[in-house]
Amino acid sequence: MILTSFIECLKAILYGVVEGITEWMPVSSTGHMILLDEWAKLDVSKEFWELFLVVIQLGAIMAVIVTFFKKLWPFSKVRTKEKRKDVLIIWRNIIIASLPAAIIGLFLDDYLDAHFYNFYTVAAMLILYGI
Repeated sequence: MILTSFIECLKAILYGVVEGITEWMPVSSTGHMILLDEWAKLDVSKEFWELFLVVIQLGAIMAVIVTFFKKLWPFSKVRTKEKRKDVLIIWRNIIIASLPAAIIGLFLDDYLDAHFYNFYTVAAMLILYGI
């Protein structure tokens, strides 16, 4: 029992390392989590696995936010009015660029999960887009 728990902790650490590395790279960190799950499955329920993916990515996203907060916060008092406007334009563009994926994701989430959230699709797409 103790050995099993220790091995599960080591797997979770491995997931954290892979997430931490791939979050900063122009590759799919979620895709790498799916691939790693084929090689080193965590012995957890489906619900826990889904929550684990969210929480582990939240840590990596928070690291990005903390690192770039000063550059992306438009309301800093040290910014000129023009610089504030530039940062707000960046945020506007990010929101506009994210809308199609958000809308498609809302309507097709279950279908996409059932058909494309698997080892084979992820591996093929990482190879295809990596070329």
